[in-house]
Amino acid sequence: MSSLVEQTVGQITAFRNLVTQRNFEVALHPIIAMRDGTIHHFEALCRFNGDHETSPFKAITFAEETGLIDQFDLSMAGKVIQWLSKQPRNNRSYRAAVNMSGFSITKDYYKNGIIQLLDMNPWLEDRMIFEVTESSRMADLDEANTFIQTLRGRGFEVCLDDFGAGAASFQYLSVLEVDVVKLDGSAVKNAQKAAKGRAFLTSLTDMCRKLKVETVAEMVDSPKALAFVRECGCDYVQGYLFGKPSVNVADFFPLPNQALLWSGRSSV
Repeated sequence: MSSLVEQTVGQITAFRNLVTQRNFEVALHPIIAMRDGTIHHFEALCRFNGDHETSPFKAITFAEETGLIDQFDLSMAGKVIQWLSKQPRNNRSYRAAVNMSGFSITKDYYKNGIIQLLDMNPWLEDRMIFEVTESSRMADLDEANTFIQTLRGRGFEVCLDDFGAGAASFQYLSVLEVDVVKLDGSAVKNAQKAAKGRAFLTSLTDMCRKLKVETVAEMVDSPKALAFVRECGCDYVQGYLFGKPSVNVADFFPLPNQALLWSGRSSV
């Protein structure tokens, strides 16, 4: 037991040092507008130890389980701001969405830290988007919504990530006032398999449109999937069809397979 405790303490210390020193990289993945095939913004994803391919899921889960996720989310936001500061400010394609977990959004350490970063960088308005992830369930939705409205009041769009992945999705959408809903990739893929899937996904996009909330379809990895989400009325798409996440934003200029979006505009 003492060995396990010592090992865990060592892992926590190592992760905290990683966060403090921002010893990780930012990989970008484009979110593309269906209406014209242009890049709306990039989702900022973390990559550890020079590994640009592996998802950081295990590390993020560890951070949530040990109560370090609010520190990591704030550190990631700082890293993304650093990246944005080096990009052209006259090109709206260079915008980035940064994740904030359901745990972080109700923690004073994170909220106060984010407000401080925004105060220090007033040029960020319309350059950064916040994505609320469901990986850690929100205990107080009203408190979470208060902070979301603070961000929106400062001119920042807020996206509800992972919609459709868990039973709480509709509860979140009913309480949290957001600008965008990201349809979970597994839900999008499952909708393509079932006969009633098209009706289900179309109903979701119709509901969001009535709420004046835009939709992003995740895991669009083939021309067939692109045609499917287009027919279902999704506003934006994200997926490997347009390239894998990369630490080099130049990999998306020109955007891979962009012609597929242009060729389908007449059917929207």
